[in-house]
Amino acid sequence: MSKSGLSIQHIEKKHHQLSVTWKDGHHSFFHYIWLRDNCACIECGDRYSGHRYLEFSDIPDDITPRNIIVDDEGKLQIEWNNSSHLTTYSANWLREHCYSSAAIDERRSRPVLWDSKIGDDIPQWDYKKIIEDDASRLQLFQRINDYGFAIINKVPTQTDEIERLASLFGFIRQTHYGRVFDLISTPQQRILAQTSHAIRPHNDENFRDPIPGLFMMHSLQASECGGGASTFADGFNAATTLRQQNREYFDLLCNTPIPHRRFLVDEVDDVAFSANWPVIQLDHHQDVVAIHINERTMAPLESEAHLVEPVYQALKAMFKLVYAPQASLEYRLESGQAAILDNHRVLHARTAFNGNRHIRQCHVDRDEFFSRLRALQRRLH
Repeated sequence: MSKSGLSIQHIEKKHHQLSVTWKDGHHSFFHYIWLRDNCACIECGDRYSGHRYLEFSDIPDDITPRNIIVDDEGKLQIEWNNSSHLTTYSANWLREHCYSSAAIDERRSRPVLWDSKIGDDIPQWDYKKIIEDDASRLQLFQRINDYGFAIINKVPTQTDEIERLASLFGFIRQTHYGRVFDLISTPQQRILAQTSHAIRPHNDENFRDPIPGLFMMHSLQASECGGGASTFADGFNAATTLRQQNREYFDLLCNTPIPHRRFLVDEVDDVAFSANWPVIQLDHHQDVVAIHINERTMAPLESEAHLVEPVYQALKAMFKLVYAPQASLEYRLESGQAAILDNHRVLHARTAFNGNRHIRQCHVDRDEFFSRLRALQRRLH
């Protein structure tokens, strides 16, 4: 049975395509070549599972239906005139895959933009609940998708607990730091994160390709001095503001690859990472889908001569937005709390501190996270 309102009310054969009117008033047009191509019968195979047998070359350019009906169960049945092959679609499937402009726009992700005013609306979840309850975990995943971050409370402070937490979201990404990296202030620091200094908002490891996806921090011990608070900033909000304030700067940061490097070649490390990324990435809808900002890993610009000064001006404008106090949320992770951040959106920073502070961190790739989000949606809805 089709979902309420998603029943087919009327169909009409047109040149090269089928017109479908739905009971809720929506209109769809499906091209015949598209309908034939997406047949998922036993003979044609199912792309979702990878068992696909029908090939594009098997479909005539002038493919047309011999007969089309909506059966008693509300399914669309098409008999093709070149082979008498029968294709059947549920109304739900057709509506979910409608490619009208209105339907595509409705399916677009619309992140919730935020700044320091997010205040009491900080997304927070109980660790035990997201482990034991699929519905709670789905709510958490959707919240991260919407806001780009979440706080997890009551996480045990055993050193390996971050690995159990990460396994809910995907597989830990192995790097030259290992599976998990310990942030402990030390006199023998290799990177700024191992000091007690304040750190400006940034996205992690833009010198990699691909850039790490979800960034996870688990606080085993908060600094006794009350410092070492985390700061989070919404890169999507900053990009949206820049687009409104100065479209020329926005376009420059979308189209100019910024080089990032991490060279540590000595008796301790043997790494020489190099990658180029625009500060702002857009999808084919021109929506912002990723932010890559980190002054500390930027290498010398390699832009054309006439673009060097404009690019610097655009970078300064973007950094001013993400560094502004009103753009960020300051949140001190207490012992037993964890933060999950979308590293392609949310910048993180840290205030200075004096004392002992122990944070364990790791990364999970975004494709694994979104795969689990979609799997939970299918299973629970």
